[in-house]
Amino acid sequence: MFCFLLFCCSISLWSQTEVLTFKNLEMSKRVRKNSYTISNSITNDLAIILVENKDIYAYLSDSNFKVNSTQFIKTKNIKSKYNKVLGFSIKQNNYHVLYTNDSRNKFSILKLDFNNFSGESIEVDLNLDNDLFLDAINYKNKLYILSANSDSILNLRVYNNEGFDLVKSFELEEIKDETNLISTKFQYGLFMFSGKEKTNITKIEQRVFNSIEQTSAKNKMYQNDKSIYLTFDVNELATHLYKIDLEQLNLDYKIYPYPKSKSHEFKNYNSFIFENNIYQIASSKETLKFVISDFDSKVIKEFNIFRDKKIHFKNSPIIQEGQTALPFVTTRELEETRKYLRKINNGNIGINVTKNDGNYYLTLGGFQVITQPNMGSVNTVNENFTGYNTTYLSFNSYTTTKSTYFNSILDSNFNHVKGSFESTPFNKIKDYKSTLKYSSGEDVFFHKNDLFFGYFNQKESSYHLLKF
Repeated sequence: MFCFLLFCCSISLWSQTEVLTFKNLEMSKRVRKNSYTISNSITNDLAIILVENKDIYAYLSDSNFKVNSTQFIKTKNIKSKYNKVLGFSIKQNNYHVLYTNDSRNKFSILKLDFNNFSGESIEVDLNLDNDLFLDAINYKNKLYILSANSDSILNLRVYNNEGFDLVKSFELEEIKDETNLISTKFQYGLFMFSGKEKTNITKIEQRVFNSIEQTSAKNKMYQNDKSIYLTFDVNELATHLYKIDLEQLNLDYKIYPYPKSKSHEFKNYNSFIFENNIYQIASSKETLKFVISDFDSKVIKEFNIFRDKKIHFKNSPIIQEGQTALPFVTTRELEETRKYLRKINNGNIGINVTKNDGNYYLTLGGFQVITQPNMGSVNTVNENFTGYNTTYLSFNSYTTTKSTYFNSILDSNFNHVKGSFESTPFNKIKDYKSTLKYSSGEDVFFHKNDLFFGYFNQKESSYHLLKF
């Protein structure tokens, strides 16, 4: 499935409103579609790209969601081996989209000209030398790419309409001996094996309810407007945080010591970045400590969990999802805190934080990788999510894991707030999607500070866009 773009915003929990619809009678009513969108951060225009086999149909909506359905680009689809969208560049009404293959070692650019309503594709060499491609970044309609080598040298390049120019190199010398931006390991059950090189960074979208499977990754990347954050939680003493400023092109580094326990030694650690704070969690089978600090290392709030006491700051039951001892039962509730601590410490722990109406919505838990009964498939340890629309990937992801977690609500001062954990926007989209027939080419993305769901109705030959 193709993937698409995001921009900084807050999450809305409102009901859906259809903001745009148009017909395309050229497309088949039988062939399933793919689609993705490109949001112009300067003009608030929205490009909608529909893909059907060998053809691409591209439409341009203005900031008021007005689109001329008779004026669109019809062009040949990019070569089939380039099946993932990474990012884009916009200059006036020229939209250039970067594609890659499954191995992320070959690349192509789709050029869409909405002035002349024409399109073409060209293969490009990113000139990475011995680097491994890590990820693509969009900022102010510019397309950047990050790559790295085995010496923890991070290289930043920018697209120049034909290829990519090196902008700056950064040496992450503080983590060189403890972790690597490149992994050659994968996990099968309890065993680790060597494999082909892949990125060892998981990209996190802060505006959505990420799963524990995603946020429990030890190495993570976030984008907050002009700032790129890289966090590493492989050290036993502290979280390593690097910040790249895309305006000044400088690199800042800081460490944040993990929470400590007076009575027990913690075995498991992780962190999460949200707004201007760092959230850290440390746990053992006896206790858990959760600490919120600002970027100056000032502790704002801390919470403790003990195996023989109830969790005083949870707003949901302790939930276990995944395979259980009972057939066809994939979700159950746990009553005892000791079971929660035991289960999360048998795997990887993580935190997710989002915000709505001034309150912070948190999920704290852990997960275990489950070995599949059918041989021949493997589960990677920190599966990186390919593509730049991590919103859609979070919405549409399915994993073979067993996760245990609970939800919590904190106010603007990080004090616990009683009440039920509200239905997420993703749940509302899924509920709406379940009522649709003949839908294809679904897309979930952010545009103009709102969350949208788009789809193509094959029976009516019409595209629909709804704001949630």
